[in-house]
Amino acid sequence: MKHQEIGRNHPEVEKIFQQQAHEISVKVDRAFAFLMLIQWVTCILLGATLTPVTWIGQFSGSLENGLVGLVFGGLFALPPIYCAWVLPGQKITRYIVAVAQMCFSILLIYLTGGRIETHFHVFVSLAALAFYKDVSVLWIASFIVVVDHAVRGFLLPMSVYGESAGVEWRWLEHAAWVVFEDVVLALGVQKIRDEHREMAYSKYQLMQAREEALRLSSLKSNFLSNMSHEIRTPLNSILGFSDILRDTKLDDEQVEYVGTIHRCSDTLLHLINDILDISKIENGLLQIDRHRFDLKELHQDIHKMFSVKCIEKGLELELEMDEGIPTHALGDSHRLRQVLMNLVSNAVKFTDRGKIRIEIKKDPGARTYYWYVRDTGKGIHYDNIKKLFRSFYQEDPSISRKYGGSGLGLMISKNLVELMGGQISVDSKLGEGTTFSFSLPLEEA
Repeated sequence: MKHQEIGRNHPEVEKIFQQQAHEISVKVDRAFAFLMLIQWVTCILLGATLTPVTWIGQFSGSLENGLVGLVFGGLFALPPIYCAWVLPGQKITRYIVAVAQMCFSILLIYLTGGRIETHFHVFVSLAALAFYKDVSVLWIASFIVVVDHAVRGFLLPMSVYGESAGVEWRWLEHAAWVVFEDVVLALGVQKIRDEHREMAYSKYQLMQAREEALRLSSLKSNFLSNMSHEIRTPLNSILGFSDILRDTKLDDEQVEYVGTIHRCSDTLLHLINDILDISKIENGLLQIDRHRFDLKELHQDIHKMFSVKCIEKGLELELEMDEGIPTHALGDSHRLRQVLMNLVSNAVKFTDRGKIRIEIKKDPGARTYYWYVRDTGKGIHYDNIKKLFRSFYQEDPSISRKYGGSGLGLMISKNLVELMGGQISVDSKLGEGTTFSFSLPLEEA
């Protein structure tokens, strides 16, 4: 509990709290600026129309009272309007607004001949001023209206109470009601301020948690980067020596062992590269390198790369490119190749019969290219389609045991496509096959 109190009194918590209070004050200042204009116009209209009816004798002229509303209303309205737009959120502004608002209450009571209904403007004004969440504003406003009632109650009671005699001490009753409202509003303001301070403390905790998460993420990234380098160095040696060993005289059993070593090492190397890419993506360190490359050659390489695997599984691998697609383009060929390899690899992996089809189309009216990787595999359940692009997600836990993989490929592909300015989607029917499609903006080179 003591630790929490120290946290709530932290300078950063106070800074956040004051910022929230400032933002509230700015909004209330602007609202009162518009209210001042409305009240100014109202005073002019009341002075010209209603006051002559409520006053008798020398105070009953329409022109005179219209001028009273115009002149005094302007004196009360213009200073707070100016401060609200030049000094919004400042303490002096809300004090000037409080004084002006209560002066308007006084003026309206005067113009209506002290009608009791107009006195409610005082209480409404205090309630409106409470939006500042500053109790001192309420006391300043209340002091002004109490002093006015006391002075005019003795000197010109008709302008306050609509009566000319026996009302000299009625200001005490009015003051009591004003103080009563102040106490109620002050309690409410204090409650709201406590809640805002609690919100500031919660925001501070979220900021601290975010900073800690970013720090830990940075540490994780550095760790993964260092470890991936340390692991890949001996792993590349294992792959190299397994290739050398495979070229020596070996019996069938030894060839199988060497092949197992090579496949396992290659799988582990791909996994390390995927984890490193995920770490870079999470920390915004993955960059796109735009350069000129051979678009057709890239796709032919992808076709050759998976042809052998497709032949082993008895699958057809088709590659179709629109005639309008240029030979060269500007983009990141490495990342495009990575996305295609992930999608085609998955298609080959999860298709046991039929064919894999890679289609590339170009929008004639734009520089947008579209890729489609279609397979005739088992398909994906509709409920699982939206989850495919999550890290480490696989539709069925048995997939990892049967086919291998970590569930990172699609997540990486999605992020790479979006980093390159494109979009990726999937359409699948259970038992019929799946189509992954993505679009990228490429310039012809």
